[in-house]
Amino acid sequence: MIPPDRFLIRDWPLAARLVIAAFLIAVGLGYGSALVQLHFQHAAPGTALPSIDDVVRKFHGDPDPKKRVSTLQRLIETPGHEDMPFNGSGSMARAFTTKSSDFSREIKKRSRQEIEQEREGERLALLAFVKGGLKKAGYDADSMPRPAEIADHPLTSEFVNGDGTIKIKTLFTERCVRCHQPNGDDAQAAKFPIDTFEQIQEYAKVDSNPGAMSLPTLTQSTHAHLLTFAVLWAATGLVIAFSSYPAWIRNWLAPLVLVVQIADIACWWLARLDGEIGVHFAEAIIFTGGVVGAGLALQILLGLFDLFGAAGKTVLVVLILVAGYECYVLNQRVIQPQLTKEQAAPTQPKE
Repeated sequence: MIPPDRFLIRDWPLAARLVIAAFLIAVGLGYGSALVQLHFQHAAPGTALPSIDDVVRKFHGDPDPKKRVSTLQRLIETPGHEDMPFNGSGSMARAFTTKSSDFSREIKKRSRQEIEQEREGERLALLAFVKGGLKKAGYDADSMPRPAEIADHPLTSEFVNGDGTIKIKTLFTERCVRCHQPNGDDAQAAKFPIDTFEQIQEYAKVDSNPGAMSLPTLTQSTHAHLLTFAVLWAATGLVIAFSSYPAWIRNWLAPLVLVVQIADIACWWLARLDGEIGVHFAEAIIFTGGVVGAGLALQILLGLFDLFGAAGKTVLVVLILVAGYECYVLNQRVIQPQLTKEQAAPTQPKE
């Protein structure tokens, strides 16, 4: 029995209830688009959503201690693809070829294979400089002894001094700093400046969370998610809080999504802890994320059904059945073919 003085959203005028219904539907569609984005950004090719391993790598990093290298070393070592962007888990390999200012011009003069071998020599030279501990004296003098491992490897002549040493500062400036500076040639790369030796040193520090998103990115994502989700999940929770459902449903479902979302984001940060404890917190993100999704679906569906009488509920049932059929068609004609296409394509790291 509902007390006569209890505040209920279902008692609002029809126009207000239609606004609430449209809001709940919009939130559901927005969350669905977020899942699509999650697939393209973090899921392995051919899988709809990230696996536990994908999540662990994203938030904790590769648990293999042998892969704990600096961000700069990893980015230079990682093979590049034509559509792979630069970020904390991408590659800088294209900086020596297709993203360099003179690559297209040079391959018109000489064979592409010859140019690519020289550019590979440049990459190996920078890699040796980073792995060798970033000698400041050599950087300032623009002179690094040619590493033994590339003694016979072709190298672009403009980066070789008369005594055979490598113009390491010039090489960094031409292949890296050109993009990685404020207002550089690449807006994404410009977010990670390396135009001074001190900045290069920062990126050359050994990463305790290899492959995980960077702390600046994690901070930015936390800021954006908490501010936006706090508003959305509070609103959907209040719809349930002021519904006609009994207290034993309202008292846990109304705050559920918001509380678990906070726990989910806390796990993002706790996942960066060293060792197994960090891995376990990363694994927990799959669970907390699933609870957020399931809880939100319940809030939306129960909230919609509580807004209207018998006629409105009938319309909602018809709309849900139509939407279910459309989702089935979408899965058969779009989603599954896309996943099959991804499985057949060469594996490429996500952003």
